[in-house]
Amino acid sequence: MTRKPYLNVARGAALSVAIASAALVGFTVTPAQAAGNSEKEIAGAISGGGAALSQLKYDLTITSFDGTPIAVTVYQPKLEKGQPAPLLMYSHGWGGSRSTDLSETDSLTETARKAWESGYFVITFDQRGFGESGGQANVQDPEIEGRDIQTLLDWAEGTLAPHLAYLKGDPLVGGLGVSYGGGFQLIGASVDQRFDALVPVITWHDLSYSLSPERVPKTLWLSLLSGVAIGDQAPWVTQAYIESLTGTASEASSQRLAGHGLGAYCQPRADGLGAPAVDALFIQGVNDTLFNTNEAVRNFDCLRNAGNDAYLLVTKGGHVLPAFQDGSDGGLTNLGGLYNDVQCGNTRYRIADLSYTFLDAKLRKLERSVPIPRLCLTQGSTQGLVSEEMPRGGMELHVDSGNLLVGPPSIDVVLNLLRKLDPASLAEVLSRLSADTAKLLTTALIGLVTIEPERVTALLTELVETQPPALLAELGTAPRFVPLYRASSDQTLAGLPLADLTIEGEAALDPRVFVGLGVKRPGRFSPELLHEQILPLRGTGSHQTELIGASTQLRYGDEVGLMLYGFHPQYALGFSRIPSAVNLKGTVQLPLQ
Repeated sequence: MTRKPYLNVARGAALSVAIASAALVGFTVTPAQAAGNSEKEIAGAISGGGAALSQLKYDLTITSFDGTPIAVTVYQPKLEKGQPAPLLMYSHGWGGSRSTDLSETDSLTETARKAWESGYFVITFDQRGFGESGGQANVQDPEIEGRDIQTLLDWAEGTLAPHLAYLKGDPLVGGLGVSYGGGFQLIGASVDQRFDALVPVITWHDLSYSLSPERVPKTLWLSLLSGVAIGDQAPWVTQAYIESLTGTASEASSQRLAGHGLGAYCQPRADGLGAPAVDALFIQGVNDTLFNTNEAVRNFDCLRNAGNDAYLLVTKGGHVLPAFQDGSDGGLTNLGGLYNDVQCGNTRYRIADLSYTFLDAKLRKLERSVPIPRLCLTQGSTQGLVSEEMPRGGMELHVDSGNLLVGPPSIDVVLNLLRKLDPASLAEVLSRLSADTAKLLTTALIGLVTIEPERVTALLTELVETQPPALLAELGTAPRFVPLYRASSDQTLAGLPLADLTIEGEAALDPRVFVGLGVKRPGRFSPELLHEQILPLRGTGSHQTELIGASTQLRYGDEVGLMLYGFHPQYALGFSRIPSAVNLKGTVQLPLQ
């Protein structure tokens, strides 16, 4: 797919020599770079404006490239005569719908509302397959959802002129949204040069990594996401979910999903596309088990390496599994579980203000850089590490797990889960199962039969297909805690741990070990899995990888170690099919500050 230039002859003639020269050597420029250096140059750089406008909003449907109707709400700002207005595109998460009145109380809607009230056009829209829009969701396919975004921008340029703000021939356009609403921004900017500033919140870099790292499916998340959109997603998406129930994501689905994120554009491509020229503020949740911290870091690095002005805030929140992760906190918003306020160094920020400050600096003030932290990793609600780069690795520590059993959980794990249910809940669970399975479990629960171990995989598959993720999350097994480091004073563990590990075992059995960081606090009997984050390592041999990012405060006596699982409910069907013993050896580097 080639990136459409979106410049008519008159607008193309207005491009500056500086921009043309940059294009000749393969570079693009951000609005601040195009505007010039002096305040006088910047003040006169933005063009546009027409008759005075009153503030209003209206709903309409825009027909996309293939005839699919896309439902939008347009928020027209109050404008003085001759005042140009930048455009902000704002959309929803997976399975959601647009805001039709900007009355919601979350931080991003507050940002959008402030932009509208401050002289921005704001367009909210139902993404393909959701809300009042037609079609089926293809998970931000550049050739489908990417073209929907281009259609909306074409409409805006054709309809909102002459009031739309331009910089040397291009409209000034920003993006805002959470999760799937972050995905539209990154795909939109990758296929269309009109985006200038983005605020993607808790979104992905590479969906094949997000959903099936090492092609080991995140069973609970896939079940939850597919259930939310079963009637709205394209058939290939449903088929990919069905394939994941085998315990291995298909190569074809993984490759297709990998093309639906910024990760597919960070290197030059055969179609002439590459990393977009767009500035961004990324906000990510450290305990987001769907799109983890590492993905935000890769997005941040991708844009910075391409010469863009990028920022990253990592704080508590994100996508959390119901009944498995605790997303509650008195200081959290109702969108993505993020704090309303965050502490970065000595300064406290409201996320709504931070987002608006960034967008306004890029779309109206045309600032090359914004006076906010380049990177902030919060630890709780009252502390935050500020840095120019994401800390990677650090103190090197040795690992030797000893023999670890990997494979499906024992049938006792399943039966003990059912025994904990009250009679009504147990009856409901059994009613969802096939008659043969319900009878087998009922007789096993009262001790009349013994279920053979080889039947566990089929039993788990049926449970995943029929039961809510909240129940499956209880299918836990005890981890192996391998101590690495004991804190001798208060300190911070923040950044990306690096692992160089070797799995010793029977290669033909395709063993899978689930690895996370744990902290054992003084006085606590069991270690806690840090941020509930777990990563699969698949197959014997060497594994050089980042472990999932961490950000926490250590106290005197806290012990940090690896948490090793042979089975974990986040990957309920991703276990080794044949039980076996493995040994994990090597080193882990901890980003201790």
